[in-house]
Amino acid sequence: MRRTTKNGNVIHIGIVDNDPCSLRMLALMVGHASPTFQVIWTADCAQHVLEHCLYDQPNLRANVILMDMALNEESGANLSRRIRKHDGRTGIIGITAYPASHYRDDCIDAGLQGLLEKCTLSDTGMLMQAIERAAQGEGCDPSFINAHDAYLRLSPTNDRRSLTSRELEIISLYAKHKSTEDIARQLGISAGTVFSHIHHALPKLGVTTRNEAILACQTMHLI
Repeated sequence: MRRTTKNGNVIHIGIVDNDPCSLRMLALMVGHASPTFQVIWTADCAQHVLEHCLYDQPNLRANVILMDMALNEESGANLSRRIRKHDGRTGIIGITAYPASHYRDDCIDAGLQGLLEKCTLSDTGMLMQAIERAAQGEGCDPSFINAHDAYLRLSPTNDRRSLTSRELEIISLYAKHKSTEDIARQLGISAGTVFSHIHHALPKLGVTTRNEAILACQTMHLI
């Protein structure tokens, strides 16, 4: 049976790496680092990471994400920035097979809580400390700000206030898994008009996809 921390919480961890072998090794390493660590998901692409952030139940979401910096479709820093714009709770730690200096500034700018070289992850004490601090939203060293402050810096606070009631209504219906055709019929508008409302809402939220818009609105308690 998995033990819990003093405050009764297991730290849920998600791991992102585009190399399947590396992903398995990281999951084993982290899972054995502490009895309070539980790897609840692994992902090898940005879309799967965003799906976890969007659809996982709140009590099953990762408290900490270990993010490889060199993914196939986009950089780990950019994916982390997309998450951080709408999430001020999850701690994100960058990991890299290259010297940390290559990515440090990008990680700080993207709102991560730390950056570790993969060759150092066998140092269990250091890994435990980094994950435990990130789980509290804190930076692993003074160079990295806490998750909440990073969220406030990166979130599109001004534009989100300009969302119209119809845009929010449509995003809310998409969040309930309604199809575009269902929404059009329910609201008495065309499917093209539904798409038009979403098209105008995305830049206001600082996102590029409908699923990201749903996550942004849920995180900001707009829907």
